[in-house]
Amino acid sequence: MLFFGAYAAGETTHASPVITFIREVGLSTLLGFLLARIVIWFITRINSEEMVQNSVIILAAYLTFILSQYYLGVSGVIALVAFGLTVTYVGKPRLKPQVNTFMEHFWELLTYIANTLIFILVGVVIAEKVDFSWGALGVLILIYIALNLIRFAMIMLLYPVMKRLGYGLTRRESVILTWGGLRGALAMTLALMVSYTPAIPEDIRSQVLFFTAGIVTLTLCINATTMRALLNRLGLTHVPSARTMLAYRIEKSIRDNSEKYLEGLKKRDALEGANWHKVESYMTAQPQEPAKNPQNKAMLPEIRLRVLDKEKAICREIYEEGVISKPVFLRLMNSLDELYDHDGNYPLNVRTSIFKFCQRTDLLNTLRNIPYLQNWMTFYFRERITVVYDLGRGFIILQKGSLKLLDDLRASEWVTGEQDSVLDTLREEINDNINRMSAFINNLADNFPKAYGHALTIKSIRMLLSNERRTVKQLINNGMLSEKDAERLLDDIDERTDEINSFSHTFTASFLRWLFFIKKKKVYRN
Repeated sequence: MLFFGAYAAGETTHASPVITFIREVGLSTLLGFLLARIVIWFITRINSEEMVQNSVIILAAYLTFILSQYYLGVSGVIALVAFGLTVTYVGKPRLKPQVNTFMEHFWELLTYIANTLIFILVGVVIAEKVDFSWGALGVLILIYIALNLIRFAMIMLLYPVMKRLGYGLTRRESVILTWGGLRGALAMTLALMVSYTPAIPEDIRSQVLFFTAGIVTLTLCINATTMRALLNRLGLTHVPSARTMLAYRIEKSIRDNSEKYLEGLKKRDALEGANWHKVESYMTAQPQEPAKNPQNKAMLPEIRLRVLDKEKAICREIYEEGVISKPVFLRLMNSLDELYDHDGNYPLNVRTSIFKFCQRTDLLNTLRNIPYLQNWMTFYFRERITVVYDLGRGFIILQKGSLKLLDDLRASEWVTGEQDSVLDTLREEINDNINRMSAFINNLADNFPKAYGHALTIKSIRMLLSNERRTVKQLINNGMLSEKDAERLLDDIDERTDEINSFSHTFTASFLRWLFFIKKKKVYRN
């Protein structure tokens, strides 16, 4: 439809259809991005319930589509895709965790309902508008084969580049990438829009709708159903022996704990008449020990993945408690995702993105030595130093949690005595992270004393608010405070948290205040 619009506009305005196509795609993307940023700005400044924020996003989504499709003459679907991506990747980290949880479940349900309705509507429209013929079916099969061949050719053409970029692409993965090109609701939506566009001839509209729906059906019925068999054939579902052994030891630990607890239950007088054979039948099955015992080299990546899982859990926990800010949470999670994508083959002290971000303060330190900029750099870059300090302290918290996990693994039966060397290797990697970050934080204190003091102040405020939030939740769990009464207290804590995490505490705000000679207002609470 975009190409048709570009072609039609090109005939009317004597402009190149390619330029018209690029313009429509660019304007659609820009419109979706701008409207999403406006919505994010609005909902982050209203301290309201999840229902209100979701209602705002839904209304904004409709506004994006209607404005772009019917008033600006660009693609409403592309604008809506850009809107959704921006809200997800930019807005989600800026919203409260409870809001994100509600939105995730809400939009998952809404997506399911929308997909179902789209397929039903397309089926009804095809039954009314499309005249089926065996010749059209033959053309559909040829188009399906051609699409898969074209996709395979494009992947093979770009294979040398993709093999060397990012995480690398293997030949087996390129086959899966080719066969996994499923089509779904988005293609059906575009086909529906084409079928109701009067400017397009009726026969072309019917063909587009039939072929699009047919391709979607074939990919879902053929590609999707044979994907598991293809994965097995290529050996991509093979579970490493180290992962199998670790899973066995975990299951065995659960089984042993259940048996021990059951023996204690049998000795209780209050349970003397219980049918213990029936109780035992509800225990987890006795796991079967793998025949192959993995070497220490194979266990190392698996335990690294467990450590990364632990760090992710701690990162979410300290973010939800308000210990770290949203930008720091994003950077830490991105760093963990980068390591996780390498399947544990990279050492835990390869945190390039974290330490590169911290080392950017070296430029600030160089500029600070210029007499004219010395006071300005020390004062107006204190927000940047605060972020770096917050990142460093949050990173150290994650590493200490990882050390505790290693201690727990050593004390458990999950890792044998022969594999203690694996834990020692991981401990060295984690300690290297702690030492490097601690040295960097100490340099911050020496090079930027005023900014470092400001960072300590912000950190202390966050810790104070986090303690208040934990206290309120503990009172709720103990039954001393109802959830209704706790809402007012939690809202007050959230308001103060939003104040300390507001735009006024960013480097951009500091630069604007310096540029326009505006002094920051100081707010003190009694």
